[in-house]
Amino acid sequence: LMRRLAFFLLSPLLNQRGAVTIITVLAGTDKHIADVQATADADTTATIPHGLGAVPLEVFFTPLLQVEAGLSLWAVTTIDATNVVLTKSVAVGSLGATPQIRVTINRPHTIGR
Repeated sequence: LMRRLAFFLLSPLLNQRGAVTIITVLAGTDKHIADVQATADADTTATIPHGLGAVPLEVFFTPLLQVEAGLSLWAVTTIDATNVVLTKSVAVGSLGATPQIRVTINRPHTIGR
């Protein structure tokens, strides 16, 4: 029962896209933070649904595994009102078990909110 409950509580935070897993760290109204974990070198695309309701003002990476993040050469290829799409330009450096990069997505500032 505890194993099922733990999976149920964590399942909304995990977004499995092929063998690339997006792990939501923070889902706020103005900021979305997610970790990207590619489990195979051939997995070259990560789609992060941010739910901010607007095209983000900025997107930036923090490497969690210095060597693997550097080898993979992740880059933002698409930014829209619902998703940020990253593409890995080199099919190496996945490592499998741990997230390689943390992506921070910031909503544009609005005075009225």
